Amino acid sequence: TCSSSSIHRAAKKPPRFLPLEPRVSAVCSPPASFVLVASPDPVFAPVRRLSGLMKTSRWAGAAVLVAWAAYRFVGKTWYPGKYALDNSRAAINDQFDGYYGTAATWGGTDTPSDPTNNRDAAERYFTLTTDFLEWGWGDAFHMAPVKPGWSFFRSMAFWETVFAGPHLKIEPGMKVADLGMGVGGPARRLAEYTGAKIDGVTNCKYQIQRAKDITKPLPRWHQERLTYIEGDYNDLPPALERETYDRVYFMESLSHCEDRAKPLEQARDLLKKGGLVGAWQWMLTPAFNYSDPTHVELKRGMEYGGGLRNLNKPEERIAEMERAGLEVIASWDMGVEGIKRGHAPWWVPIAEGHDTFTKLRSSHFGRKLTMAIVYVLEAVNIAEKGTYRTALMMEHCGYSAATAGEMGIFTPMWIMIAKRKEDTLASS
Repeated sequence: TCSSSSIHRAAKKPPRFLPLEPRVSAVCSPPASFVLVASPDPVFAPVRRLSGLMKTSRWAGAAVLVAWAAYRFVGKTWYPGKYALDNSRAAINDQFDGYYGTAATWGGTDTPSDPTNNRDAAERYFTLTTDFLEWGWGDAFHMAPVKPGWSFFRSMAFWETVFAGPHLKIEPGMKVADLGMGVGGPARRLAEYTGAKIDGVTNCKYQIQRAKDITKPLPRWHQERLTYIEGDYNDLPPALERETYDRVYFMESLSHCEDRAKPLEQARDLLKKGGLVGAWQWMLTPAFNYSDPTHVELKRGMEYGGGLRNLNKPEERIAEMERAGLEVIASWDMGVEGIKRGHAPWWVPIAEGHDTFTKLRSSHFGRKLTMAIVYVLEAVNIAEKGTYRTALMMEHCGYSAATAGEMGIFTPMWIMIAKRKEDTLASS
């Protein structure tokens, strides 16, 4: 049984820097990598390894690496926690934890129901984490299979175009809505690739500003085809005119709400006759067992660390589509499709890493290194207080997602293509 002193996923004490295994040590305990207890090993394990190198004949190379890191992280270059948000990071962390109740602890309970359909929690989450996500993933906050010989970013862009072109059939001149756009990375690439006009929507002011800043220096092609709109996809603003869109898509954004039928109904209302909705989604696979405590604990870890709600299985998601007035015409795991094409699984970049970028930033070691860096920056008052706590909270999502992916019980790439039910009735 679980102890009453469950360990908080975002506790401020630093975790041990241990190997990725063992995955889950016990049902009611966090993975060994995250045991938040006083440790004889300081948070600087990567730095300690580096100091060991400096005692060898390679001391000069290590010294250059340290100097580069100092310039990179403390100089004029951007890093997580550098810029002020609309509140202190510590206060936003407290706000966010309040939305998740005891689900914010290992061995806790399921997330309580939220009357806003997780709207406010998701906004706080992305205000808090967007700089970390850009640091570890670039401008697209999702995962994809990686092709040997290709970079992480090239692989990601490839699967975005596979989703948009062959599967969702976005064509030049189409009017498209991206609901839950993040900082607009996929929208920018798809506008360039397809020639469509894309309206991106997010309820996070910080992300809107980042998207505008990134887009500002881009060519006129992009400026003419991209619009960024602040709004809640559960209740879209009037700027998105109903029945005027050829395509609407969600790219890993649907699972940030508790009841997907609400934003899906909004998406349906945007469509013209014959339009399509595409959803690239975080999903529990059919192999997930709701009665398995380890499976459930990994699910909660992803939900809390990823700002998600109520992860469910394909048949449950299809039921939400149907409640929204949509008919699903295709449903499959694009992650499996990638493996069949010869790409490495989507979890490789967040486990051992795929290329230099992911090995140093988004892999298990890279995330630990980032945590060590922000711990130091926060300790010397360069990064704002609460930055390290955010990194620790997000690490639980990374760990849980990679582990669940390797176990075959979760995918971030379940695709559904749907059309309006009335279009089916009209053609019958």
